[in-house]
Amino acid sequence: MTGECAGDRPAASLYTYALALRDPLSTGRGPLTHRRGVLVCLRDARGHEGWGEAAPLRGWHGPDLMTTSEVLARWLRSVAPIDHPEALIRHVDAGLRAAPCAWAAIGGALADLEARRRGITLAALLAEMTSSARVPSSGPVATAALLEGETPPAVAGAAAAARAAGFGTVKLKVGNRPLAEDVARVAALRDAAPDVALRLDANGAWGSEASDAVAALGRFEPELVEEPCHGLEALRALQGRTPVPIAVDESLPALVDLQHHLPLGVGVAVLKPSALGDPRAVLRAAVALRESGSAVVIGSFLESAVGLATATHVAAVAGGPAAGLGTAALLVEDVCAPLPVRDGGLWLSPRPGLGLTPDPGRLTALDDTGA
Repeated sequence: MTGECAGDRPAASLYTYALALRDPLSTGRGPLTHRRGVLVCLRDARGHEGWGEAAPLRGWHGPDLMTTSEVLARWLRSVAPIDHPEALIRHVDAGLRAAPCAWAAIGGALADLEARRRGITLAALLAEMTSSARVPSSGPVATAALLEGETPPAVAGAAAAARAAGFGTVKLKVGNRPLAEDVARVAALRDAAPDVALRLDANGAWGSEASDAVAALGRFEPELVEEPCHGLEALRALQGRTPVPIAVDESLPALVDLQHHLPLGVGVAVLKPSALGDPRAVLRAAVALRESGSAVVIGSFLESAVGLATATHVAAVAGGPAAGLGTAALLVEDVCAPLPVRDGGLWLSPRPGLGLTPDPGRLTALDDTGA
């Protein structure tokens, strides 16, 4: 999708991507081998660009990738000329909230564009727009390392390597094999890295046996167990039976309905900006969740460098426990060089906006829709 600039009205382009993972990632829903999505690029008359990403995943709120792409194209065609992207940001919510990934893409692209126009980082703009007391500009955002490994020795090796690289928090996918095998893998992880904060993610795979699984793994003192079963009510009930912090992820209500479900009744809420909506709405949700008693972790949606950078800027403003954003290394290649990871953190660039820009020559443009 392409368009010509009219005054300060953003011209819009949509690009698709398909990125292979270095190795299949085992999840409670089966292996993930590729990540597919759409990038939105908005350009003003002075040549500034703003980038956002929509990358739906099966099992999450909202429409699939094809429908999300259609929503994006239709919304961009309908936008009336507005003098400044900052004004357009204020009008983005109503037309896109039913398609959270499209909402995230447009909200992110507009905020990135406005930050670049003003010569400030996206984190600084988001802090200003949400009246946050935290006003980060650049530097590290602590993150967890997502470990790979099918066997106990492989997991132990990955954990030791992550600890040596400066990560204080690690995350391991569980639930897609017999529980005894997961117990052996986690035991090996703890032997190799006894002092790291440990997060376990079952993607809902344990179902009715979640209570037994959490009890079996609780002796390894996990910081949280993410989605041991599906559904907020089931997670609440499980939290009432265990001292282990239970984290809601896929079962988190949509942002537009979140207020009606507070307090959540679980220890932790994982907020994935690329999956949930406009970054400003994610930051508002983080405040509401903390005030109602749940800790907040900003997480990756296994997206490209664009969505991951947006989430990192959100995490810089949100603060709290280490983010769950250490996923760029899982991809064979990316839409551009991702934010660098050093000493267990993602490093925000002091450059305006996201601090990175994809190369359209490495992307596939969608058909012109006349925006």
